[in-house]
Amino acid sequence: MDLPRGRLIAHRGGAAHAPENTLQALAGAAMLGTDWAEIDIRLTACGTPVLMHDADIRATTDAAGRVSALTATQFAVLDAGAWFGTTDAMASREPPPTLARALGLAARIGLGIDLDLKLDAHGTTAAVAAARLVGAVAGVLAGAGMPQRRIILTSAAPEVLAAAARLLPQVPRGPVLRRPGDIGRAGMAACIADGDVLVLNACRFGPARIRAMRAAAIATTGTAPMILLYGSSSHRRLNRRFTAGADAAIVDAPDRLFGAPLPTPLLPVALRRWRNARRRKRAPSTAAGGDPIPPSPARAG
Repeated sequence: MDLPRGRLIAHRGGAAHAPENTLQALAGAAMLGTDWAEIDIRLTACGTPVLMHDADIRATTDAAGRVSALTATQFAVLDAGAWFGTTDAMASREPPPTLARALGLAARIGLGIDLDLKLDAHGTTAAVAAARLVGAVAGVLAGAGMPQRRIILTSAAPEVLAAAARLLPQVPRGPVLRRPGDIGRAGMAACIADGDVLVLNACRFGPARIRAMRAAAIATTGTAPMILLYGSSSHRRLNRRFTAGADAAIVDAPDRLFGAPLPTPLLPVALRRWRNARRRKRAPSTAAGGDPIPPSPARAG
């Protein structure tokens, strides 16, 4: 695996500067000073991997409904861009991209990609859902033309990592740990021991624990995994963890940590997501069949 330039990875493509998990965000990641981006992957009802963080699309699109209940055709008519700005002029409209389109762009511009695979076991077992998700991702990777050293698979679900070990053994992978207690989850210890990467919440995993986890990995396998941090943009917090052995951090605005911040909208990303979700909640309910709510007349076109 290549170490990200500047030891920073653009979270969801650089969510402070562009609508998260979109081609807009990926295309602009290099302007933020990094050559790696993290994106979130979920499966549609028809088995197409798409970029979306939440299980429900209401926070970052102009509609509402579960990702797993919508088809790729329905996804193609959504707007995942305009919600980001306070006016329509502040962000371009675009549908949530498929993984195939995102990797095609990444390959063209030389962007490394951390695929955070989100498990939705609604209506089936976790193992079956994980195999379906990883199998679909494997199919896209086979034709993406991405160098192996420029892609990693991560997930908070042990079932997904186990499926990745079977179906994509050549691709570096590892668990996302939100808190130290996650280490004791069923199947997680094996994922940590087998992982090429560890993604740790910087607010919950301090320098001492990072040193201990590195030492345990070296004692067991002879090598240390790449340790990625998320959940903090504090210079002080990240530097202390880098000194303890962490390798890179996943942040919304890499440019700010480089000391050359680009302009961003005044309203923080979390508040813009909340505002958009509230708007969708007040809109008419999603159809029982899973059809997304169409855009309002004011936002159409």
